[in-house]
Amino acid sequence: MFKKRLISLSLILIGSLFIAGCGKEKIEEVTYKKGFPKEDSRGLTELMKHYLSEESTDQEIIRKDGIILFSTLGNQRKDIQYFKYTEDQLKQYYKPILTAQDPKDTLDKLDESNRYEKSLYHSIKNKEKHHLPAIKIMSNNRLEVKTKRKIKVLDLPELLKKYGIKRSDELEIYLKAVNSKCFSLVIQNLNYEGSRNHTIELFMTQDLKNIETTMLNIEKLQETLSKGKLKDYYGLFPIDKSGIYVFFSNLFIVDSKTNQLKEIKNGDYLSEDGKYVYLNGDKEKIQDGVQKIQTVDNYFKGNQKYIAQFKLDFENIAEEMDFTAGDIRMATICYFNEDYIVLNLAYYGTMGVVAAGDVNVLIDLKKNKKKQTAYLVDLGISSRKVY
Repeated sequence: MFKKRLISLSLILIGSLFIAGCGKEKIEEVTYKKGFPKEDSRGLTELMKHYLSEESTDQEIIRKDGIILFSTLGNQRKDIQYFKYTEDQLKQYYKPILTAQDPKDTLDKLDESNRYEKSLYHSIKNKEKHHLPAIKIMSNNRLEVKTKRKIKVLDLPELLKKYGIKRSDELEIYLKAVNSKCFSLVIQNLNYEGSRNHTIELFMTQDLKNIETTMLNIEKLQETLSKGKLKDYYGLFPIDKSGIYVFFSNLFIVDSKTNQLKEIKNGDYLSEDGKYVYLNGDKEKIQDGVQKIQTVDNYFKGNQKYIAQFKLDFENIAEEMDFTAGDIRMATICYFNEDYIVLNLAYYGTMGVVAAGDVNVLIDLKKNKKKQTAYLVDLGISSRKVY
């Protein structure tokens, strides 16, 4: 009797394990293709917009009906300017790379600032239509701000006295975000010699009656947030699908319900739009094998729900590229957004050869959620673009 019961229990256990195994989704290695993608996609458009924009000078502020508006960097020699282009104009601009024999050379030519500006910089004449403040940088670090409702001169050394701003300081200023109710300006003090990043953000209502300021470091920003001073300005920034997490910048995500900063763990990589996290993607050298991506909501909940999982094999990639390679020398994420990932892989050679070759790995997550395709091509993209 005991023997029969033991057999029955064993059969039940085996059956349960079989069912569990069948229910577990199989994670497949991506399919590799040499060369640049031949078809356009939304993810590729976003990559080109990101890559071709000038570092620290072109800040996207509005996107509506296929039109993208930017602000440029202002300083003592030039005022903040605004320009725009359409997504179709951008697609036409980078279209040659889809059929190029040498994609890297073509991308380098597209990235030449004079050519880029001539083709895609279209000035915005009617600022009021888009609620854009006219920002004029005057002598002694005074700022003339003109909106549809009011004009006002801000004495920055007086307004920002507690942050140590002086009349002689060299400042760089850009419009970070804007809507019909308010806007924000970011100010970088280039003369600051302390150990911390001396970046200040100003938040203003369109009638210029209310102004809030904060230093953009964890301690000062959290202090300002905790007092609820920035709650009325959350609408300036992207918010995730849960409606809770506000993408304040590449460095900060705010829980809009608690007014608390949320921390991305060391080694994990936040997407460019602040809505996704690539687990273990921000390490000095990422590992091959299963790659996992979560929404920020699931990430902060600490669960195991993923929007994408796929396998990479660095040895197989080297074989596809015909590298006579040893171990991987460098493996980093250069770009990660909702639809697209760009990796940079560099290999040691064999027999004492220092380098065997470099390759960018382009993965379009929207193409096929369960079976990814990775395009292998050296575009010369080697690191994350910092703004």
